[in-house]
Amino acid sequence: MSFYRKYRPQKLSEIVGQPHVRQTFLNALKNSALTHAYLFTGSRGTGKTSVARIIARALNCENPAPDGEPCNSCQICRAALDGRLVDLIEIDAASNRGIDEIRDLKEKIQFTPSHAKSKIYIIDEVHMLTKEAFNALLKTLEEPPSHAYFILATTEAHKIPETIISRTQRFDFHRIAEDEISKHLAFISEKEGIKFTTEALQLIAKQSAGGMRDALGMLEQLGSGGEISVEGVAQNLGLTRPKAVEDFVFALLFSRLPEALEIINGLVGEGVNLIQFNKTILIKLREVMLQKVSENKLSEAKGILTIIEEFSQANEELKNAVIPQLPLEAAAVVVCTGNGSISEKREPAKEQIPQEKKLPNKNLVEKNKEVLEKKDELEKKLDAVTTETSAQKISTADEISIPVVEAVLPQILGKIQNPTVKMALKSAKILKVAPNEIELGVGSDFLVEKLDLSARSLLAEKFSEILEKQFQIKVSRAEIEIQSAAPEISSPPRQKTVAEAAEGMFDEGW
Repeated sequence: MSFYRKYRPQKLSEIVGQPHVRQTFLNALKNSALTHAYLFTGSRGTGKTSVARIIARALNCENPAPDGEPCNSCQICRAALDGRLVDLIEIDAASNRGIDEIRDLKEKIQFTPSHAKSKIYIIDEVHMLTKEAFNALLKTLEEPPSHAYFILATTEAHKIPETIISRTQRFDFHRIAEDEISKHLAFISEKEGIKFTTEALQLIAKQSAGGMRDALGMLEQLGSGGEISVEGVAQNLGLTRPKAVEDFVFALLFSRLPEALEIINGLVGEGVNLIQFNKTILIKLREVMLQKVSENKLSEAKGILTIIEEFSQANEELKNAVIPQLPLEAAAVVVCTGNGSISEKREPAKEQIPQEKKLPNKNLVEKNKEVLEKKDELEKKLDAVTTETSAQKISTADEISIPVVEAVLPQILGKIQNPTVKMALKSAKILKVAPNEIELGVGSDFLVEKLDLSARSLLAEKFSEILEKQFQIKVSRAEIEIQSAAPEISSPPRQKTVAEAAEGMFDEGW
């Protein structure tokens, strides 16, 4: 038998993580003060159906405990536990969602119970009912027979009509805290003779996202060998080593692009689930951001938020990426080339820095120097164009050349919000400038695809606005030299906040 069925709570006192639900129903049962319709809402695996079945038994139990709990040993309780009690009707609204099923319910509900004191209807995933079915159910909820009780359960409360909600008592089941899930998993592991480490169970609890049923499923799967370890959990669930997560976040904060790319491609080689890896990165960044907020370091928290935004965008692109790691690489490029150089940040204490890998690029310093020189050259060209256009508008094709277009690129980038388009434009090369057309060259088919008609129209609008002449944008695949860093083109506030965010990141509490 599956763990989630074998260890399903049989009494309200055994419900994990829902103290408000447990205590309210214990009081209501003790004082015989239950109403005739309830709505249970919450994510999957949080105890909605278990509580509904316990209440059904408690209402009909022949020997209830003084606190209102069912005895689970009388004839009625045993029949309910075995699924034989005809007066306990469970309906799956996902497969019985039409008006005919609800009409059948309305007809049969008028008959008195066959064996028990009350008839209890548990309708799971009630949000799946059709509009007509809800309307048919509404009349029954308004005037239910004295012997009938309804418990409606759903994971999507926003799909329930207000007319139904207003005729029920609503209970919201919260996601179960990780420490409570971990403790319950330890209890079951001990009963099943499974060896475990606390860290491994905590990792399972984290991955369950507050759902006990999911946690028990993972425990059963991972404990089949009689032992659960952190390494085993990570390997079986396609998770990333905590050290790799810390190294990657460190590389982002200190603009170490080669190291970040090396970590990504290393994880690909290990077969790590990149969507799960990105989720772990976002969780870690969120923890750091909230820590900074609690310390009232709001500018640092804002800096972390800019990185979170880039990797949240990557999360959507990962689902349909032709090259699995490319969205993560693109996000790393945007973050590391837009947050200032490492020299602008305070280095963490040596003992607090995760062990740094040796980078294969021996000419990194020389290349950075070349990039900075190129940046200065572009800025001078931009100043020249600005001076020229302030005196006289650019109006002829002869005056707009490749150097002039290159010089206005930083202005164009400052007007682009989409991170993927911005990343593509940063690495683009001006191939040709014709009277009414600018041709851009990019280094991959992925970037050509990302600069689609909508993106090209946007770029044409920005180029025409700055150069005061109408242009169409053409994009082609070209050989682009990949540099280890890029000119600083982000706005000053972003450079400052992310640099500040890096300070103290590896102090105690990281």
